[in-house]
Amino acid sequence: MSTDTAPDAAPTEEPSGATSKGPGTTDETGSEPRSEPRSEAAARAAAWAATARAAATGAGATGRARAGSPNGSEATAEATSEPAPTAPSYPGVRDEVPGADEVPGAPADPGTRPRTAALLNLSGLGLGYLHLRAWLRLAVALAATAGLAWVALPIGREPIAVWWAVGYVGALGLFALDAALLARSRARRPAGSTDRRRTTWSPDAAGRVAWATLAIVPLLGTGYAVAQHEVLETHLASDLDRAEASLESTGTVFGPFRETYDAAYATYLGVAADHPATRAADRVPGLIDDLYAQAKTDDPCTGLVVVRHFAEPGTPGPLHEVAQSEIPRALHDCGLRSAEAGNFDMSRTYLSELLADHPASDSALAVPGNLAEWRDGVLKDLSGKNGCTDTRAAAASAGFLAKFESGEVSALSDEAREQVPAELLRCGLQEFERKRYATVVQALTGLVESYPRAKEADYAERVRIAAGIALVDPEAGVRLPARDEPDGTVTLTVYNYSPDPFQMVYTGPATGVVEIDACDDCEYYPEGEQPVCSGYSLTLPSTTITIPAGDYLTATRRDKTVLGWEGKGVDKVSYTADGGFCTWSYRY
Repeated sequence: MSTDTAPDAAPTEEPSGATSKGPGTTDETGSEPRSEPRSEAAARAAAWAATARAAATGAGATGRARAGSPNGSEATAEATSEPAPTAPSYPGVRDEVPGADEVPGAPADPGTRPRTAALLNLSGLGLGYLHLRAWLRLAVALAATAGLAWVALPIGREPIAVWWAVGYVGALGLFALDAALLARSRARRPAGSTDRRRTTWSPDAAGRVAWATLAIVPLLGTGYAVAQHEVLETHLASDLDRAEASLESTGTVFGPFRETYDAAYATYLGVAADHPATRAADRVPGLIDDLYAQAKTDDPCTGLVVVRHFAEPGTPGPLHEVAQSEIPRALHDCGLRSAEAGNFDMSRTYLSELLADHPASDSALAVPGNLAEWRDGVLKDLSGKNGCTDTRAAAASAGFLAKFESGEVSALSDEAREQVPAELLRCGLQEFERKRYATVVQALTGLVESYPRAKEADYAERVRIAAGIALVDPEAGVRLPARDEPDGTVTLTVYNYSPDPFQMVYTGPATGVVEIDACDDCEYYPEGEQPVCSGYSLTLPSTTITIPAGDYLTATRRDKTVLGWEGKGVDKVSYTADGGFCTWSYRY
């Protein structure tokens, strides 16, 4: 059984037209041939060609062995058992794949790998297109980045719309995908194609640039966010400072500057609501507290105005609930402060509102006790150095307490009523001795009208009449009426010929007032005329009094005010026997 074996080495083909020369042979000139220096590229090309020829030769031998063997199996084993020929190596030359433009049929340049091109384009600078030398695409990528920069710069107090950022990131994704597809398309083109382009960087350099520039967009985005936040903080701080300065210019006055306070409050709320995650928003709670405290000041009644203002329906923010919760306390404090200042109408208004609208509040429950303490302080000052001032305050406090609808509060006036009449009379007598007749009339009028059932009321009325006559004529010699008057011995009848009611006051051995109803059938008399005083008549009003005999000072009184007689002032008259006189009125 005959077996063919593959040759140990493939025959070497000579280039056409070449003549083989052995050692020691000469060329046509007779000189020995000189070996030309090889370039590195030529060496790589030769090595690659030799390898390819060896592989081709080995394949042909294997085929021949298969053809010469009866069954083909042994020949194939022997042929394939021989080692494949290797390309020759040259000192100092890297064993690399030649460039596609150098050797037809060579693989593509690894520098055009799609992933590298895509990563380069994610830098936002179009580096993938720069690497692939796609100049038009590079211009489009740079234009997109320039457009975003034009929108974002200069940095303002508000960031750019999120859709700009989303659109730009989407554009980067499209650029990256386009670069990857472009790189893959070029890699698949034939090696000898004329439209294959060289890349800007080597494969290793392109990879390093891609990973190094991948952080550009995130870093620039982070830097923009930080810078924009600081710009926003600056603007917000300026807004807060201006609002605070506007409040400082108002001082502690709230009423005329309500709009200023409302504008500042709105600014504070706007900063906190629109930018809650800022340092400026952290300042807002303290600024609102300062605004509220400055508006209320230390005056309870001013504080009540402020509390009512911020408690109005529709007031935004935290001050609305705070003010609503403080209304009972504000009414209580302002009511007591008004009572202490003697402004009883205002005090009663606020305290009555508190008792009616917030009866279960702590402030309302404290009102009776607080008023009792205040009343005791007022009564304690009676008979003090302030004299009539304290007395009038005590009298006013009693009337103030008595007018409350709350039975618990109005009952507080009882104790005051027990002490006030005597103190008012004492005040009137002191002022009479000092000839301060107007003060006497004021003090004793309060006693007579407010405490008509008091035991001091009768004498107080007589002293008031005497003081009123003294006011008309201080030189008339009015004396303080006696507490105990002598019995009357003279009967005096007075007739009224006037269509108006008539009052005559007198003081002397006795002090009092004569009151007569109007005469319905009478008329006013012309000036200079007078009626015939004929005495008793069924249609003529009259009154009769009994007084001690003696000298008297008389005058008229109208609407609680003592007036002099027409053309006489105070009339001095002596009554020693029974008699009478008539009164009438002139037409003016």
